[in-house]
This record gives sequence, C-alpha cells and structure tokens, in this order.
Amino acid sequence: MTQPLAATVFAVDDDESFLTAIGRVLRLGGYTVEPVPSPSAFLERQPSSVLGCLLVDLQMPDMTGLEFQQRLRASGWTQPVIFLSGQGTIPATTQALKGGAVDFLTKPVRSEDLLNAVGEAVERHKGMLATAQELAGLRARYESLTPREREVCLGVARGQLNKQIAYDLNLTLATIKFHRARGLIKLGVNSVPELVLLLDKIGVLEAPIGPVAQR
Repeated sequence: MTQPLAATVFAVDDDESFLTAIGRVLRLGGYTVEPVPSPSAFLERQPSSVLGCLLVDLQMPDMTGLEFQQRLRASGWTQPVIFLSGQGTIPATTQALKGGAVDFLTKPVRSEDLLNAVGEAVERHKGMLATAQELAGLRARYESLTPREREVCLGVARGQLNKQIAYDLNLTLATIKFHRARGLIKLGVNSVPELVLLLDKIGVLEAPIGPVAQR
C-alpha cells in the first residue's frame, strides 16, 4: 500500500461505537479523523477545501446518506463521499455512485478495503483541488486583461482575422495587433490554439464581443 496523503476523513455516522472503531483504523493508516454524529451537525460547518473525503452512513435518523450527499454538493463541499451501510440495496448503491460517490462499502468493513477506498477518494480530491487551482490561475490571467484586450483575444480565439476584429470594433489594424500581442503575453500563451484552449477551459468563449462603448 502506498503512503497515504496527509488528509482528513470526516466520518458521519450516528453509531458512536462504529465511529470509534473506524477512527482507530484510519488514524493507524495515517489520516486525521473528524467524527461527526449526524448529517445536520456536519452541514452546520462552513465548506472547507481541506484535502480529504467523507465516510457516510446510508441510514441515519435526521436524513439519509443520499439526501446528505445532495445537500453537501449544494453547500459547496467538494470532498468525495464513501458510503458505509449494513443494509445497502442495489438501487441505493446505483444512486450513490451516480451521485459521485467513490465507493459503497458494507458493514462490517475490512480495514484493508476501508483504507483502499479512502486512499482512492483522497487521490481523487487531490486531483480536483489541483484542477481548481489551475482554473483559478487561468481566470486570474484573464481578469488581468483590459476590456479591449479581452475583446480582441476573444475574436482571435473565434477564428476572426485581425482586419475583421478591427472592423467590428471600429479600430485600426495596428491597434488590434497591439492589443492582441499584449493579451497573449498577459495570458502566457504563444499561439492561437493555446489561446483557444485557455479561454475554453475558463468558459468565456461564448461571451459576447463588441465595442466597449456599447457595454
């Protein structure tokens, strides 16, 4: 087994003895464990981007694990979910996995199976955080552009020639070339394909373009 990442496992279950047992296993596996007695108690927390995952019981008094999973996403939590249950059914398992759960384990669960599932969930969250960080960096670059530079770069990414963009924006060709060069430098790209990829990643290619004065 690979060395576990420094991560937090939020264990949400109304069975105190079970929380104690899996907490012991997970701590021995190198994880920080935060036991939580109910979904409602967990949802009182502010969403956190801490690296980790959630272990969630399927059947709890205040709400089902599946309902909790939906509330988590709506609240802004991104950590992957692993379900644990002594009475899982095929429909419930299917719904959980469709909802983005990493795994569905049956109680009592073997320590090895638990640690493997947690390891997979933490790795998935690590990738999600890396992607989010990359997108935040790309958006910051885009936000550093002036409104005119954005218009020109969007036009270039959509396949327009410099002279077409100049006509649309009522600017000279030299001005368009200037804003294009400045925009590419700020975005850190060296070619039109790279520009298209960046703008597509941050979801702005569908944004309208036109004279700044009309905004």
